[in-house]
Amino acid sequence: MQFNHQVAMTDFGFNSEAKAPGFQPNHEHMPFVPVKKPYFFRKELLSPFMSWLYVPAGDSCLLVGPTGSGKSSIVEQTCARLAWPCKTVSAHSRMEMPELTGYNLPYTDPVSGDLSTKFVDGPLTEAMRKGYVFVLDEYDTLDPAVSVGLHAVMEGRPLVIAENGGEVIFPHANFRFIACGNTAGQSDDSGVYAATMQQNLATLDRFRVFKVPYLTHDDEVSTIMDAVPNVPKELVENMVKIANSIRDQHMGIGGNYLSVTMSTRSLLRWARIAYGYTMSGQSNPLKAALAETLLNRCDKVQATAIDKIAQSVFGNSW
Repeated sequence: MQFNHQVAMTDFGFNSEAKAPGFQPNHEHMPFVPVKKPYFFRKELLSPFMSWLYVPAGDSCLLVGPTGSGKSSIVEQTCARLAWPCKTVSAHSRMEMPELTGYNLPYTDPVSGDLSTKFVDGPLTEAMRKGYVFVLDEYDTLDPAVSVGLHAVMEGRPLVIAENGGEVIFPHANFRFIACGNTAGQSDDSGVYAATMQQNLATLDRFRVFKVPYLTHDDEVSTIMDAVPNVPKELVENMVKIANSIRDQHMGIGGNYLSVTMSTRSLLRWARIAYGYTMSGQSNPLKAALAETLLNRCDKVQATAIDKIAQSVFGNSW
């Protein structure tokens, strides 16, 4: 695949005549191109991210931000508009290299019937061979020893597969390595993101790092309105106000503390469920939708605190 197609920046929501290099939207790897969905692109984040995407210069990319702030989404939705194939894998503390690079699996020859083994690519090696964007989500939960094993890949150097007779995989020119995490690899001193680990400094030195905070009030309102257009704007503004109050208390602003927060993803879920319940005539649809979105996974004290935040915004109608 080559950059032989021009993508209008209007596809990213910008009022501009500029175009970005992309791929023809009919290539053989289209099944691996993410589905295009509504997404609010922030110019101050998209511009440097795309700059890295086209010219990584031996760097990998690390996107850092709170849960549900749009880290993996900006990658997938950028790829969707550029027709760039993308593979996303969620990391975990017990992940080992073969889960990324591949395994030797039993294989029966269809002609002779002889049983042997055959190496099968993992998601990372497939992305390297074919020129996909590879996203390692929840990167900061990974065992640091596994991260060290990825150093060559992060620098754009060849990967040696010992399990396949020492095969050397040279990365395709279109291959990109992206990690997403709630922390910057220095562990979590707030105690909110369980299972995150402190990563090796040599690993972190291989990243170009972008922070992905929650959207501003107005931008988040626009995002909700685009996703659920029939919800009144005044109602959405109040929902965003509640979400920001929960986030403030989650971060300890104002002297209070909540161990839960409301991500943009949760906010969208709340609006979507509330609209559905409103259309079906359920009583107090906003409160019922908030319970399913957030309150039902809180303990009694935190559920009561969040309920009071909502009541302070909506008043007697709550």
